[in-house]
Amino acid sequence: MGYETSFTKIENELTPDFRDRMKGAEGVADVQKIYAEFVREMLSRLTGAEVVLDEGDVRVDPEVEGGIVLGPGITQNPDFHKFFERSDLPDILRRQGQHAANKITHLDGHSERDQAKIFPRPNRRG
Repeated sequence: MGYETSFTKIENELTPDFRDRMKGAEGVADVQKIYAEFVREMLSRLTGAEVVLDEGDVRVDPEVEGGIVLGPGITQNPDFHKFFERSDLPDILRRQGQHAANKITHLDGHSERDQAKIFPRPNRRG
């Protein structure tokens, strides 16, 4: 599929930091925040202005195809609409969102680490 505009250069600039931060995410809230920051930075670079996202504008959901749900603050914003029409931006957001959704699925399957942080076991050797 051909696009009029491609933003993969920006994606490639942002992805290493995004992936590093995602590796360190310890819970679902961390994953949500890191992904929202990725989207905010992506949109800021596209528009050339600082973008402020409201709660609910970006949500990672492993149960949804593509792994993300974009709220009306993004989908109904006329400034962003032009970037969604004939570019690869939706594909970029889905691709990185799927990575975030996979991290949430992984964290859900390994909640014992979270429990160990909340309820640490005393050192029994002493």
